Amino acid sequence: MIKAIIMAGGKGSRIRPLTLIRPKPMIPVANRPMIDYIIENLNKAGFKDLIVTLNYLASHIKKRLKKEYKDFNIKYSLENQPLGTAGGVKKTEKYIDDTFLVLSGDVLIDLDLKKVLSFHHEKKAIATLVLTPVEDPSHFGVALLDDNQQIIRFLEKPSPEEVFSNIANTGTYILEPEIFDYIQEKDAEVDFSKDVFPKLIEESAGIYGYTLDGYWNDVGRPETYLKANQDVLQQKISPKPPGKKLKEKVGVFGDIWVGKNVLIDNKVRIIGPVVIGDGCIIEKGSKLEQNTVLGNNVHLEENSTVKGSVILSDTLVKSNAYLEDCIIDSKCIISSFSVIEKSALLGSSVNVGSNSVIKSDRSITNKIKILPHSTVDSDYPLKV
Repeated sequence: MIKAIIMAGGKGSRIRPLTLIRPKPMIPVANRPMIDYIIENLNKAGFKDLIVTLNYLASHIKKRLKKEYKDFNIKYSLENQPLGTAGGVKKTEKYIDDTFLVLSGDVLIDLDLKKVLSFHHEKKAIATLVLTPVEDPSHFGVALLDDNQQIIRFLEKPSPEEVFSNIANTGTYILEPEIFDYIQEKDAEVDFSKDVFPKLIEESAGIYGYTLDGYWNDVGRPETYLKANQDVLQQKISPKPPGKKLKEKVGVFGDIWVGKNVLIDNKVRIIGPVVIGDGCIIEKGSKLEQNTVLGNNVHLEENSTVKGSVILSDTLVKSNAYLEDCIIDSKCIISSFSVIEKSALLGSSVNVGSNSVIKSDRSITNKIKILPHSTVDSDYPLKV
């Protein structure tokens, strides 16, 4: 039976501080860990034999999968040190005896895996990479294909002057066991994009590109994380947000998913799509606008406004606060009359004093206290 390897060992440094207290595959997207969407896609295609490579905060992922996916056959490959994408897969070689899939645990992708598999077998490929066009190739590995969809050139994260294609690697592969012959080093850091794929191209060994016909999002930056939540709310990727649909009424309309034991005052305005987690309290005069996600036990006090933002669990937003297109991690306090501007990212247990402003694109690490009447226009800690 074909096995799927989920690479879930990375530290997710590009989206800190969200990854300081959880591994990146466990970051909630519309109140579900990212890894759930990956497993859902595999389940739709009938793949239930999984191997999960782990390193950073491995116990978080194991606990989730053992609880939620009891009907899957899951093996774990623990890396005591980072081995890179190819090195981590090499460590699972003892479990592989046929064609297998490799997926990134920190990328959202929704495509017909059976179609990709058919393409792979039709081309008699050693490696098939799922590719997609992107606007900015500098963040990804880019490929150039010939008329037969064979990859004839590949470069990881090219500089602007090196860009020769806008067709990017999605981190999803169909591979044959022969790929292990190209990963000679054991217990060493080896990367598919930098070390393995160039060898296959050089030897014309059978590396092909399949152009994506589904959804893909490399959730590596605050803006792409917000976009992922928005896309789930707009049902561009399955599964749907958790919770029951709220009935429309005066001041409440659109798709609104609500969890258990939620208290919403009658004088609250909500414009969907919005998802509200278990145990939330939303007091009178508050406004929730499109593409907002509230995690479990979020409390919005009177006259607070949240637009297009993600607020994770156990956070308190006090009266008359204003949040727009921002990300707030768990256990934060946003005090009265404070403003959190677009693309700001607050880590866990941040306390923002009253009448403060967190400017756009600022990042504040965990457990920082912002004094009242502050204007924060730099990162905490400062990035060097």
